[in-house]
Amino acid sequence: MRHFALLCSQLILIVFAILIIPSCTPQKKIAPAQQELKKTTDQLQSQDAKLKELEALRKKKEEQNQIDDTANARIQSFIDNTHQEIVKIIDDNKILIGETIVERKDWNRLQKALSFSRQSSKKIGDKLMLLNDLINRNMVVRIDQDVVFEPGKYTVSPGVATTIGKLFEPAAKEIDLFVNKYPDFPLSLVITAKGYADGTAIVEGTPLYTSLKERLKLQTNNPDAKELNKELSRARAEAVINLFKQFTMDRSRSGGSIRNILYLYEGKGDAPPDPKIKNYNMDDPRRRVVLLFWSLFPE
Repeated sequence: MRHFALLCSQLILIVFAILIIPSCTPQKKIAPAQQELKKTTDQLQSQDAKLKELEALRKKKEEQNQIDDTANARIQSFIDNTHQEIVKIIDDNKILIGETIVERKDWNRLQKALSFSRQSSKKIGDKLMLLNDLINRNMVVRIDQDVVFEPGKYTVSPGVATTIGKLFEPAAKEIDLFVNKYPDFPLSLVITAKGYADGTAIVEGTPLYTSLKERLKLQTNNPDAKELNKELSRARAEAVINLFKQFTMDRSRSGGSIRNILYLYEGKGDAPPDPKIKNYNMDDPRRRVVLLFWSLFPE
């Protein structure tokens, strides 16, 4: 009887060990895994701080008219979405880092969180590198209207059209460098032209006045100087975009990983093209420019 009781107590101990060991086995690894998860979370917080720096740089470029509206909105959205992604991962990880995990299901949850955080941190790091390169590059080419367009014209003469590629070449080389650096990113290219004009009035009855009024589709109302100059700046921006389209088709070297190309143009009229310049005159030639912007975005 005593032997039977001893045997039973041994069996109980064995069963108890079988039940408790699976839940205790991962305990030796929990602390190091939590520490590694905390390290990855700290890295994500550091990446979020870098995002804030890039956002400040984006705002500075926006204020100085060194980035077009479409690119500016996309970059801001890209930064905001990446920030929200980081915040969610960090919030989820905080629970696991602070828990005293005792169950195997929690161990599996910790392992999954660690693996996901590692992968996410790498992807976010790649995004930050791309964003940093994009924002820090010169994304604008200044094209003086007095060089490209004859007075009172918004079409480009054939002689100028054949040589204007020299003005586009720096932007094309920058785009090539960017695309070659990020071959794993499917990219969208946005080319935007902003046209500017001075505040000089366009005389009623002249060929330029008539053609601009036709472009404005006004039948009875006579446009004022602001409307005419805005349409003139828009027409010149359109002409530059058409030339750049032709240039990229003829060149056909860039675009290895570019999925889509969007061409945009707009007229700013007599608005100052450079906010840093405070002494523009009414007929200032520095106001007669077309700014050509380029931006690349991961799809």
